[in-house]
Amino acid sequence: MDKKKLAQEFIRGDKAAFDWIYTNYAKGMYAICLRYTKNQDEAADILQEAFIKVYEKRSLFNPVYEIGPWVKRIVINQAINHFRSNKRFELVEDDSYFEEPEETLEIEDLNNVREALVTILQELPEGYRTVFNMYVIDNLTHQEIAEYLGVSVNTSKTQLLKARKLIRQKLEERKITRSSIKDEQGI
Repeated sequence: MDKKKLAQEFIRGDKAAFDWIYTNYAKGMYAICLRYTKNQDEAADILQEAFIKVYEKRSLFNPVYEIGPWVKRIVINQAINHFRSNKRFELVEDDSYFEEPEETLEIEDLNNVREALVTILQELPEGYRTVFNMYVIDNLTHQEIAEYLGVSVNTSKTQLLKARKLIRQKLEERKITRSSIKDEQGI
């Protein structure tokens, strides 16, 4: 389907155009929802609410741009709003944590490492996972995270540092380290 025509029909409220968008984007957007929750049913609810908003806000879509990033932003906002409204996690301020230097976590794109990381992310406390997703995967700044979640910038930074530390710890427990990744690749 021609993307310009699709966009125009979608903006006018054409059901077939919306169905095409849903069919082509729902699976990827569901994966985003799952990053923010451990529960598949809850992720499906977030996805459904997000696509309702996509349809309701269709007149705000600018057809000059791609629709995928616009849909993704709505899905991410819906996931964040879901947790903000349910207050299911507690973010704790702890400035003393900044005394430790921030390390970068470098992981190559290997299937077993990817699967382990997805599992590890699901095991993180919800506050850590939410801030990690927002900062690392969704590329939000600490200021934006603080505004979305109604916390301080330092709280956002603390949650991210603690998430990274816990992720490293869990990767090491699974014997997935930088050196094991290099060995597996023959480097």
